[in-house]
Amino acid sequence: MTLATNKAASSSAPWLSGAAPGAGLARAAVRSDADRAEVERYDPLSLLPADTVYECIAASAAAAPDKPAIIHMKSGDPADTVSVTYRDLVSDIEKAACLFSEAAQGEVPVVSCIVPLHPQGLVAVWGAGTVGIANPINPFLDAAGVASIMNSVKANVLVVGTSQFGAGAWDRLDQIAGAVPTLKKIFLIGDTDDDRSFAKALAAQSTAGFASLKRRKGSEDSVYMPTGGTTGAPKIVRHSQDKHLIDAWLMGALFGASEDEVVAQGMPHFHVGGLVAASLRAVLFGQTILILTPDGFRNPGVVGGFWNIMKRFKVTSVIATPATAAALLAAPGSDHEGHSIRSFGCGGSTVPVELLRSFHKRFGLYLRELWGMTEFHGVTTGHPDHGGEPAIGSVGKPFAFHEVKAINIEDGEFAGEVPNGSEGIIVVKGACVGVGYVDPRANEEFFVKGMPDGDVWANTGDLGSMDEEGHVWIHGRAKDLIVRGGHKIDPKVIEEALQHHPAVQVSAAIGRPDARRGEMPIAYVQLKAGSDVSADELIALCQEQISERAAVPIEIITLPAMPMTAVGKIAKPQLRVDATTRVVREVVSQMAPSAEIRDVTVDQTGKRPVARIALTVPESEKASVTQKLEEAFTSFEFSTELSFQAA
Repeated sequence: MTLATNKAASSSAPWLSGAAPGAGLARAAVRSDADRAEVERYDPLSLLPADTVYECIAASAAAAPDKPAIIHMKSGDPADTVSVTYRDLVSDIEKAACLFSEAAQGEVPVVSCIVPLHPQGLVAVWGAGTVGIANPINPFLDAAGVASIMNSVKANVLVVGTSQFGAGAWDRLDQIAGAVPTLKKIFLIGDTDDDRSFAKALAAQSTAGFASLKRRKGSEDSVYMPTGGTTGAPKIVRHSQDKHLIDAWLMGALFGASEDEVVAQGMPHFHVGGLVAASLRAVLFGQTILILTPDGFRNPGVVGGFWNIMKRFKVTSVIATPATAAALLAAPGSDHEGHSIRSFGCGGSTVPVELLRSFHKRFGLYLRELWGMTEFHGVTTGHPDHGGEPAIGSVGKPFAFHEVKAINIEDGEFAGEVPNGSEGIIVVKGACVGVGYVDPRANEEFFVKGMPDGDVWANTGDLGSMDEEGHVWIHGRAKDLIVRGGHKIDPKVIEEALQHHPAVQVSAAIGRPDARRGEMPIAYVQLKAGSDVSADELIALCQEQISERAAVPIEIITLPAMPMTAVGKIAKPQLRVDATTRVVREVVSQMAPSAEIRDVTVDQTGKRPVARIALTVPESEKASVTQKLEEAFTSFEFSTELSFQAA
């Protein structure tokens, strides 16, 4: 594709030496509003060498073919590594594209990738997107969830890990494959003795046929990316290569665009944080990706040996979740002196203020909060590194080529902007806002109708506000609000209060179902190793810290480990299931003490949760127990289904 040219850069521009816009890749360091405005003088695609991932990586390879594109830590031992040069990365992408084209048997390759953090996982995604569509899938979904996604996208090729990488969906490969009728070919990562080995297939494949393959255009769908599903079942988002590349470029402008950067990558490749903000950003700028083991930040050796790893590989840039940052802060005896980290991005969920300040006090690094969505191809806001403290509590300012507003929405339609500092629904427009979902029915709620400028604006589902300086403040997911008798409570207020206690590592507040008020606030905490604190003490702390009396949690539950999604976000749906299950058991024990509860399951996939309660009762009491429980559960916002077994 021939990209548009633009006027020459001004002398005061943020462009790195010798890398002003023109032919090839432009490099910038955006540290101010003026820098952002200068970048916006150009068409975003004109800042790139091409509009496809393959061509951009090939450009990096042409500049430094023997440079390590990827260093893969095979285990927590930093001496146990494998390196992939840029020359070999380009060759493997070409080979993968050839393999997938042949495997699809004349169809457009749709390649589901259920892979650990591994160089071949990136090769699979980028090779698939070159000639077809990649479909990264969370390996920790159950077989039914994986098959549902694969059937939704009509996958015809599967690249999947093996038990070498621990437990995962690959343990149920036969069940998954049998449930996907469109599947034609399977490649395995991790078992080189199997005939389906991806490594063996790559080694045997020639690149001779690559030039004749029909390749995807930069603007065409190239990735079907499931959302994280933190508030329900995942949706599948349509991604294009050009928008991936624009977002990767903007990340480099914020976190380092010079070729000497080493980017530590511990985020999953089935998420935009790992795939785009870290990995694609690095190879676009000719940098080196350090893959922090197949398990990423879930590997205890990575967290325990974090600073030694950072120093050994001279890492300059890190992106992690607040949970990972909290674990690093809680780790004893961390020897961080002498590291080379220049930027530490933190995203995926809100960074508690106390964590940000404590992290800087101990390590001398500010956690620069990022914010974005799968629907936006990656990150949308961040904090420019102007040398000082970021606007603590905010997620930074919008990236170049993007606008963010807080508005009121009624029935999917614009209902007025809100003043700076006031809460509304956060909406976004810009270069990386996608075209929507594979299932077009989901677009109805995503795109805001009736915006005054007539442009396409997307509803993030986040509550937040803007300030006069243009910072974006995220208050929480609209679906995460606790609604107590019509009174809306921001869970962040509770979580921030709990983070003040030195024993608390991570906290999450949710609404517990309540028959009279709809919901009541409760909180879950995970304590730091070796710490102990009572629930009463934590509630007392909340009473001191929270001015809004209705927001003080009525119960605090300590968990040995907070449930997390595979991308490091707190899995609040699991906590809601736990809270609902506890309520169900309490109601049954109070209203029908003679009934034995065999099982309680909570289904959150519909618009209203359903609690399915399996009971054992004497046959003579079945009618009365049914009546009592149906009456008792009538006032709750979840519905119930009772099943009985005779005692």
